[in-house]
Amino acid sequence: MYTEGMETTTPFSDFKLSAALLNSLGDIGFKNASPIQELTLNHILEGKDIFAQAETGSGKTGAFAIPIIEQILREEGETAQAPEDKLIQYVTLSPTRELAQQTHKVFNDLGQSLGIHAACLIGGESIDKQKTTLKKGTRVLIATPGRLVDLIKQKSVKLDEVKAVVFDEADRLFDMGFQKDIEFILSKVNDNRQLIMVSATSNMEVLKTCYKFKSHPVELKLNEDSLLVDNINHSLAMITQKEKMPFLVNLLRKNTDVYAIIFCNTQIQTHLVAEWLRLMDFKAKPISGRLPQNKRTKLMEEFRSKEVTILVCTDVAARGLDVKDVNLVINFDLPQEAANYVHRIGRTGRAGKSGQAISFCAHEDCEYLDDIYKYIDGKIPKLDVQNEDVKADIVPKPYIDGKTLQLVDRNSSQGNRDRKRDGDSRSKNNRDKNKDMSTKNQEPSKYDAPLERALPTPLKKFVKSEEEKRDRRFFIFTSETEDDANRAALGYYMITDETLLKKEIVSKGSKRYFFFGPRKTTYRYSLDNHYKRLLLPFIIEVLTLSHLDVRVKVAFKGETIEVSFNGPDEGLMLRNRAEMLQSFEQIMRLYLANKITLPSKLRWVVKVAGQKTAAPAKERDNNRARPQQNGRDQRRTRSPEKDKEREEKILKIAQQAKETVLSTKEPYTLKPLDPRDRRIVHQLLSEDPEVKTTSLGDGRLKKIEVSIR
Repeated sequence: MYTEGMETTTPFSDFKLSAALLNSLGDIGFKNASPIQELTLNHILEGKDIFAQAETGSGKTGAFAIPIIEQILREEGETAQAPEDKLIQYVTLSPTRELAQQTHKVFNDLGQSLGIHAACLIGGESIDKQKTTLKKGTRVLIATPGRLVDLIKQKSVKLDEVKAVVFDEADRLFDMGFQKDIEFILSKVNDNRQLIMVSATSNMEVLKTCYKFKSHPVELKLNEDSLLVDNINHSLAMITQKEKMPFLVNLLRKNTDVYAIIFCNTQIQTHLVAEWLRLMDFKAKPISGRLPQNKRTKLMEEFRSKEVTILVCTDVAARGLDVKDVNLVINFDLPQEAANYVHRIGRTGRAGKSGQAISFCAHEDCEYLDDIYKYIDGKIPKLDVQNEDVKADIVPKPYIDGKTLQLVDRNSSQGNRDRKRDGDSRSKNNRDKNKDMSTKNQEPSKYDAPLERALPTPLKKFVKSEEEKRDRRFFIFTSETEDDANRAALGYYMITDETLLKKEIVSKGSKRYFFFGPRKTTYRYSLDNHYKRLLLPFIIEVLTLSHLDVRVKVAFKGETIEVSFNGPDEGLMLRNRAEMLQSFEQIMRLYLANKITLPSKLRWVVKVAGQKTAAPAKERDNNRARPQQNGRDQRRTRSPEKDKEREEKILKIAQQAKETVLSTKEPYTLKPLDPRDRRIVHQLLSEDPEVKTTSLGDGRLKKIEVSIR
């Protein structure tokens, strides 16, 4: 193992690179190798397998792109020719589409003048166009694992002659669940290939996979003892949930030249914060996995050109965003995974420039502080927040529809509902007129959501539209291009896997210019009955939003869908005669019924680990009629008075623990507490100058250790 932590002034010419590549590096302003590049270049050029670990923004992409281009030039001469044999020799796997696009740009910036052109294969784009690109031939392929697996299975990609495979952000590839895809890809590559893995953090699953495929990489670690970049000034603001937006607005108004990334934990929060800022004239936009790929690409172009100066995003953008000059990172919510704290704040302070990162910590966020402190091996300095810092003139909080993530005019929606309830005849005439107009215009807009999808959920039952009368399992769309129609269908069904779409042509219109030009075609879409691929992403998202620490498996056997949950919180799903488990089953049934035609004989088995089978519906109904047998089943929602009594009791316990620690000078451990009670203890003692608190254990119930600060 090699470890290095010093800055380097080693020029690229010291690595005996081709003159043509040195000229190309000089053209884009690269003269000296960064520390990680100096550490890896010779090893890669010698054909060794490596696992390189370096902090975010240290130049890891160049660490593998430069030697790959050099290897091609050594094989083919100073100027590479277009590959006549069309064989792929180098494959780079990226965890996100944005990172794949940026890696593709690095390869083209370095290799375009040398006759080396890379191909980029990512989801959300036309697979037919990608097949056409592959037919032209390429030596270098950058891809997301899912799309590459699809093309391999469709026999559009052959990896027999691949000389090297790169895992870019290797830990993230495995954290995002791509392990099986990666193993499938490696099984299609010969055993003599080179493995190049770069990452910001270590991951044993990555190394286990390497060993499985007979690879024993050299481990190269840069600044192993410091995960945080020195020139990032990071701090913590202890504020309430309601104070987050005023505090954010004050920060942005004080920094007139702000170029910022704001991180939230959920997609709906991302769109809410962005729209709220836009209503106050900030140049802010949201990016999340729900946006079509063409819009995500366009948005990143706007952010790089500074047409948009504030990007609000989820952790999908914590990796792969290499944007110069970002001077501020805001954690609107603390990340739920400690490693993501490092990746988030690493979006600023890149390429040696200074940056600022501020994390908002409300009582709800305290759960994640201990893990972050442990991960970075230190505390985050706290900001001195004054009353005037959390007071600002802000517009009312906007309403974002959870299904469409679109901004909804709450007053307008409420007005429509009130007029309908009061029997306003003018309102009725307007609705009839709008209904007639919608019947005449059968072509839905790509940008405007249908009325019932734009309204908040509680208002939908008041809307009687033609869309509700149609079978929602089918989607009809008219467009001049098939790609636009496919994107609209993906948005309608709220999925990202294009292979699930089934499509038929309903009608073809005339060409725009009679004999030539594009033709409008009407498509009718439905979804393939692939229960697992439809259901698994949906239920994972539901579990994430529910903050349940359980894993889920979905299997389809014969005429039975089997869904199994297991993990630390599985006991919660069995409480009160498994009411939560039954609720999940109803949600899954409804979700599939709204998307596909379910067979009448389809049987559901929804269970947790250890259960052989789930109780049949009839048996569950009988169980509901039985009297409750134990105290846990007889529990009811606490009244405000009991909540107050509970809080006073926890405060008393925390105070006694503090006194015990101060008198004995020894740590004291409280009994296991649920998250709400732990927040009370952390809140009381977090600012105490004499003692500190630390959460212990896994799962929902954890202990708290109180010790001398």
